[in-house]
Amino acid sequence: MLLTIYQQPGINQKDLAIECDVTTSTVSRAVDVFSESGRRDGKGGALGICYTENCPDDDRLNRIFLTTKGQQIMKLLLDVTYGSAIS
Repeated sequence: MLLTIYQQPGINQKDLAIECDVTTSTVSRAVDVFSESGRRDGKGGALGICYTENCPDDDRLNRIFLTTKGQQIMKLLLDVTYGSAIS
């Protein structure tokens, strides 16, 4: 999921669910944990590696972006895994 957000900054939650072959509920829960605020129910921590913005074309959709911290983590993971970042 994080790789998809890294490769497609601003992807909306519906398209991310399709791309990752998961439900939109799964994406929503994951984005909550990945965000700076954490899960809505207060359980678990907040990783601070992504944030959302309302889609300008459709207020019902949220676009997902990696924070600077999230981008750094992804670059490190890609460097460790592949020897260099993929685009």
